[in-house]
Amino acid sequence: MAKHTLLILNRKSAARPDLRAAVRPIEKELGIKVIIPWSGKDLRKSVREAINDGVTRIVAGGGDGTLNSVAAAVLRLRKKAPVSLGLVPLGTANDFARAFGDKGSDLSASVRIAATKAAEPIDVGYINGKPFVNVASGGFGAMITATTPKEMKKRLGGLAYTLFGLAKLSDAKSVPAQISIDGGAPYKVSISALAIANSRYAGGGFDVAPEAEISDGLLDLSVLSTDRLMPENLPFGRLPDISDPKEGVVQRSRLKSMVLETSQPFHMNLDGEPMVDQRFEVSIKPKALNFVFPGA
Repeated sequence: MAKHTLLILNRKSAARPDLRAAVRPIEKELGIKVIIPWSGKDLRKSVREAINDGVTRIVAGGGDGTLNSVAAAVLRLRKKAPVSLGLVPLGTANDFARAFGDKGSDLSASVRIAATKAAEPIDVGYINGKPFVNVASGGFGAMITATTPKEMKKRLGGLAYTLFGLAKLSDAKSVPAQISIDGGAPYKVSISALAIANSRYAGGGFDVAPEAEISDGLLDLSVLSTDRLMPENLPFGRLPDISDPKEGVVQRSRLKSMVLETSQPFHMNLDGEPMVDQRFEVSIKPKALNFVFPGA
């Protein structure tokens, strides 16, 4: 049978016995070819060759970082052939799949849905030309994710981020910045953390953008400014209304484009892919990717 679906696994997920048990019984039935790229260059080459061979469905098997890498490769080649992207959630958090009700508990169902269900167009966010499908986060959390030593992560897993974060807590200072939304006048803001969301969840299940929709042509911006909680900035005897979209601790906006400029190098994390810069040009491409929604 011709292979019309390419399942791309990260090396960590490929060793899972439950994944093998889910894929093997339906591999021939659904025409699935499984690969385990050893580098980003190898991944891009495999996607290009698969599309040239007539593959019409690329499935990312892994977490949000794997989804980002596979989506980026598909977006680069999508104009050459009609191809869609599926997802089998195999990561620790599975934040993107969580928004659609798939936490990776039934891998057989996830694989079958990713390989056979009809695709629908979704939006893709971009920062300085690099795509993200789920959420781009910035600030202290993104810095910890990017700088935690690999050996520490290898030995301690997710606990490494917590321990390293505690050790670096004294560095958790707000960063002066300015933001311009949809070509408007820039305004000043002090950023402790921010999220630029195409979908709802990040950081292991935190609902950072409750109103985000994957196909509405908009990104949801949330900016956390802890400076607003300092005693000198609080009205006497009253805490700020944290639900207020402009005056609260978390300021929220919806946008098509944005320019963020920071006073010092600022860490961003695009679906797990790190970036450090002082100027970030943010945009969204509506319906840029044909995607198979996880879940029933």
